[in-house]
Amino acid sequence: MSYGSNGPNAPAVALSDSLWSGIIREKVFGRNIDRQYGIGLCDDFNAFGPCAAISTAAAWFQSNGISYLGYIDSDAGVMATPGIHVAVPTTTPAVDANGPSAIVLTPDNDDNDCVILQAGGGVQTPFNVIRATAGLLVYETRFKVSAITASCTDLFIGLGGTGACANSGVQTDDSATLASNNFLGFTRKAATTSGLTFTAQRVGGTEQEHADVGTLVADTYIKAGFRFDPLTKVCGVWINGVLKHQVTAAQTALTPWPTLFMNFIAEMKYQATAAHGLYIDWWACAQLAT
Repeated sequence: MSYGSNGPNAPAVALSDSLWSGIIREKVFGRNIDRQYGIGLCDDFNAFGPCAAISTAAAWFQSNGISYLGYIDSDAGVMATPGIHVAVPTTTPAVDANGPSAIVLTPDNDDNDCVILQAGGGVQTPFNVIRATAGLLVYETRFKVSAITASCTDLFIGLGGTGACANSGVQTDDSATLASNNFLGFTRKAATTSGLTFTAQRVGGTEQEHADVGTLVADTYIKAGFRFDPLTKVCGVWINGVLKHQVTAAQTALTPWPTLFMNFIAEMKYQATAAHGLYIDWWACAQLAT
C-alpha cells in the first residue's frame, strides 16, 4: 500500500495526508523503522491467507507479517462460506472492482450470527489512548459494505482490546451496542441505512457515540480514520481524507476512552433478511512514542 506522501491529489486508495500529517511514515511503516520514534502496523492483505487448517469456528490467518484470529458464529460451526475470504475481483462490479487484495467478512444468515477478525489474535495489542502513557495515535482504513439495507447487518471496524475477538461478538445481540471491552472505531447499526457512527468504549465505562460522521453507499469504498491527541484528549474523525468531527472528553473514571491496549478488529453481525459482506481493502495504525 502507499504510505508515503501523496500530495494534495492523493488517490482515494491511499492514506490521507491531512490525517497523517506530522507522522513520518517511513519511521513507523517503512524500511527506516525507528522504535524510539513510534510504532506502526499496516496491511493491504496482499499476502492474506490461512496459516492453519480451517476446520472449526476459529481460524488463524497471516498477512504481511501480521497474524489474525478469525471467528465465525455459525450453525455449521466451520470457517467456510460464510466466513473470511479473499475477495476475488469480479469482471462486472456494480461500482468498483474489489481490487487484488481486499478481504470480505460475511456472517451466517441466522439471527445474531457474526464473523470477526482481529490482528494479533486479541493478545498482541500495541496501541492505546491511556492517560499519561499514550503518544499521538492515528488510524485509518478503507472498506465498503455490499449493501446497506436497514435491519440487516451490524458492523464495527477499528481498534479493539485484548480478548475482543470472541464468539460473543464485538456488538451485543440485537441492540448493536458494543460488548464489554475497549473499542475505538466506527459502527453501522442494522436499524439505520447509510449513517456511519464513531464510537468509543472502555470496560466499565460509558459508550460514547457520534452519529452520521460519514455516509455509506452500497458497494462503494469509504476511507474512515481518527487521530487521538493524548494531550488535549481530542479525537478528530476523518472521512475520505477530510476532517469531519472533533470529539472531546476529559479522561476520568467515567469517560469512555479505552484504558487497555488495542489492535485492529472488524466484525459483521447478521440481524435479518440478508447477510451483507464487509470488504476491507487495507488498514493502518501508528502511535508516536512518548
